[in-house]
Amino acid sequence: MATCGLWLTRRGVVAVVADDDGVARGPARLAARTAEAYWALLGDVEAHEGLDCRFVMTDETLATEPRLGKLAAQRGAHVLVVSRVLVDGLRVIAGASRAPPKRLALLLARLPLCAPLVQQLAPLRLQLDLL
Repeated sequence: MATCGLWLTRRGVVAVVADDDGVARGPARLAARTAEAYWALLGDVEAHEGLDCRFVMTDETLATEPRLGKLAAQRGAHVLVVSRVLVDGLRVIAGASRAPPKRLALLLARLPLCAPLVQQLAPLRLQLDLL
């Protein structure tokens, strides 16, 4: 099953898909910070990778851009959230403190492949508005 890492930048969200071996599939995708661009990005990934593609983002991305998580949930996507603090620690260990956003998105996409880190990935749970 493919997994797509979503890394937030000043310009938008960078998305990189990894296959079951952690190899990047296709080029990195960039979406501007608008609901329409997020919707198109999620749809493009699902169209190319299938509806079972998982998405991984940091808690900081979710807090900064809650629309991204809400739109993914509306699409029925499986979204996993990881602590930005943990990701920053992994960046230091990997010598990737200054890595480009596409490399960081790929790092997120690879997290579900690392058994000891799977327990650090929490499924996205959004509160639904009742009215």
